[in-house]
Amino acid sequence: MKSDEKFVKKLEFDEAVIRLFKFLERENPEVKNFLIKSYKGLLISPETEERFYNYFISHSIFSTATVANPATSVITELLYKGAEKLNLPSPIDQYFLRSKAGRSIKARLKAIEEELHKIIEEYRQKRAVLIGNLGSGPGRDVINVFASHYRNTLDVRAVHIDKDRFAIERGKRIATIKKVNHLIDFIEGSFLKYKPVKKFDIILLSGILCPLEFEICIAILKKIKQSLKNDGSLIAGNVSKKMLKEDPFTCHLMKLGNWRMVFKDEDELKQIFKKAGYEWKRCFTDSYGFNIMGVGTPHFYF
Repeated sequence: MKSDEKFVKKLEFDEAVIRLFKFLERENPEVKNFLIKSYKGLLISPETEERFYNYFISHSIFSTATVANPATSVITELLYKGAEKLNLPSPIDQYFLRSKAGRSIKARLKAIEEELHKIIEEYRQKRAVLIGNLGSGPGRDVINVFASHYRNTLDVRAVHIDKDRFAIERGKRIATIKKVNHLIDFIEGSFLKYKPVKKFDIILLSGILCPLEFEICIAILKKIKQSLKNDGSLIAGNVSKKMLKEDPFTCHLMKLGNWRMVFKDEDELKQIFKKAGYEWKRCFTDSYGFNIMGVGTPHFYF
């Protein structure tokens, strides 16, 4: 048995990894060998790295999109669809769709939708509810909740803010298709510079903190606190260290493709909330436990 085959067997990679390796063994063994060597942390020449880079960006929508813009919503939208609804020709993209980390993004969407609805209802007992979806991308999470529960109401509204014009335009289309466009304002721009006319009852910050270091996360939460009502709720999440432990190969591929993450556990996310001036209430995760969403309320000092 070859050393690379022994390595693959020893690591007990899941079926998605094995399938990708089998394809690469037929299509481009050099790329397979590069992935194994880089995963082992072995020295690789710049020439080999460049050939790998060119191969991945020419054979994968995921790789091309993240290299161009690591914060793109194109990838999350594809992951929301899942392998069962997409027929992407690239085995690399099929790998991402089938990986546990990839499936966890769709599971995160479901978890956010369920919890957001509960929190909206808590405020709705007292007053009309305004949601700020910051760094929203198209804002499929809020759109889906509105389409399922609030299409015919007038006391729940949202503002989606993102600096990606294409994501904002896509959000408008999705909201129109789902007949909730009258409930959502879409704003192109940086949410850090946005000054709301009315403060939000709920702020949703999904996928924004994941690639950021602790101090930057704290600074962002401090900044957006000014847009939240005194008794408002912040829902902010981060990719967890459980993903790094249970799906390390996907995390490795993400890093190679310029899709870098700063994995944080619950205690670390809790400390970010606390240092930014929020009272930690609770957290929830997707069904894989790969994405932790914290819920907190602001402390204001006068």
